[in-house]
Amino acid sequence: MRRAPVLTLGVALALLGVLALLGQGGASPAALARVALALAAAAALAAWAWRSRGGGPRRFAGPPRLQVVQRVGLGPRTGLALVEVDGQAYLLVHGERFARLRPVARPAPAPGRRLEVAR
Repeated sequence: MRRAPVLTLGVALALLGVLALLGQGGASPAALARVALALAAAAALAAWAWRSRGGGPRRFAGPPRLQVVQRVGLGPRTGLALVEVDGQAYLLVHGERFARLRPVARPAPAPGRRLEVAR
């Protein structure tokens, strides 16, 4: 069972109960409206807090498919980025009015190691 309908039903029952209790005491309609508005605001705030902390439904399950590994600025409006998409590495050169994407043929060497040049 989904949580949202259960939460809505619980808030509605609590609201009806409070209204019934206040209605028996001869409370004015304005006081009942204020109580109803306060309960609705509290329920909305609780729902927002629950969703903002990750309690809502997951839209994107699984590991991320795109990751920016490293980014370097080449000029004021030009840059170079190493991105990984679905396990494949790409170099992305981008500027104010252009972008070029090139696949990386082989992985880069570990830091401190020199790249071997084929002769």
